[in-house]
Amino acid sequence: MRKLREIVGCPHCGMIQAVPNVIDVGHFMCQRCGRTLERMNGRHLDTALICAATTFLLLFPANLLPMLQVDIIGIKNHSLIASGVIGVWLQDWPVLAIVIGLEIILLPFLRFGLLSFVLGALRLGYRPSWLGRVFRWAEWLDEWAMLDVFLVGGMVGYARVAPFLPIHIEAGGYCVIATSLLTLITRASLERRELWRAMGPQVTHPSASMIGCTVCDFPIPAAQEGCACPRCGARIWRCRPFSTMRAMALTLAAFIFYPAAYLYPMEYSDRLSTPHGYSIMTGVMKLAQAHLWFFAGLIFFASVLIPILKLFALAWFGISIHRRSSSRLRLKTRLYRLVDVIGRWSHIDVFTVCVFLPLMHLPGFLNTVVGRAMPAFLAVVVLTMFASAVFDPRALWLAGTHHGRRVS
Repeated sequence: MRKLREIVGCPHCGMIQAVPNVIDVGHFMCQRCGRTLERMNGRHLDTALICAATTFLLLFPANLLPMLQVDIIGIKNHSLIASGVIGVWLQDWPVLAIVIGLEIILLPFLRFGLLSFVLGALRLGYRPSWLGRVFRWAEWLDEWAMLDVFLVGGMVGYARVAPFLPIHIEAGGYCVIATSLLTLITRASLERRELWRAMGPQVTHPSASMIGCTVCDFPIPAAQEGCACPRCGARIWRCRPFSTMRAMALTLAAFIFYPAAYLYPMEYSDRLSTPHGYSIMTGVMKLAQAHLWFFAGLIFFASVLIPILKLFALAWFGISIHRRSSSRLRLKTRLYRLVDVIGRWSHIDVFTVCVFLPLMHLPGFLNTVVGRAMPAFLAVVVLTMFASAVFDPRALWLAGTHHGRRVS
């Protein structure tokens, strides 16, 4: 018989359950919704610490050194990570530039700085009461620190330019590649449940009625609903107040921006004072015509399929809760997990323009201009990311079990 470790609450369906010893089985999934609550295969604190600290240090040369160089009729243009952000700002899109700058410059530093501190503190046995709060913020930043997505956007931009102009990856570009790969390795080697277990108290005996924290899975008695979690500091609710209403409001706002994101050009390529507009679908077709099938499919999936999937999935969740539907709850929860994970990758097209912008610039001969679709498209992506973040999937299960109806 497996030895029980602790009692946890699933953040996606709310079920309180005991986590067995996963050393032998490697992972443990929620008995009701199928969410993986713990996975230990190939994960270790020391590996995550080395990768996180190395990533944080590499962010300095990645941002300070030139990333790409292109030769346009003998004139060499260099670009840094910040070059595209500055270019967007100078074209009178300050809000757009601030959002992009946060995602690819500031937030990666905060994410890996905080994560390195937490992992280093645990490695040294330093466990202050506020360490859980720091780790909670580091985990929240993981979704918004997008240097790995920026790398894919840079690959698409590189593929667009390389057939026509000599383009070279410079030292900063190699640092961006290394940093992005280490970001993925850090995420893969980090077992959050083990870290939460090391940081604070554990519950090993269930009570009659308990509510789980959606951040660290810590359960508390239902009578303490609304109190701060003793481990991570987040407020614990059976279902976050007004979460569905807020998610639906953000989804509706994203629907409003959606037409402009696809009808207008994402960018204009101005050659000898003759502008050529490129919408998202035009860019996909241009990549296909250049036989860059992988990148054409990638942009179509990330910029067309993912946003529409998120919009209709979130709308389906809202309608289901309103109707108190008890059907396909496990499917809806899995779909929620999918859209929550893949939503950030819709930034690829935005980052492709940012990489492209400073390189394709030669006054009087060649220039790239941000189109009206770019801020609208970024609004769709960011709003749907916020919608999935504020939405509480436990509302699906609470609505589905109302009046004792059977859950399927």
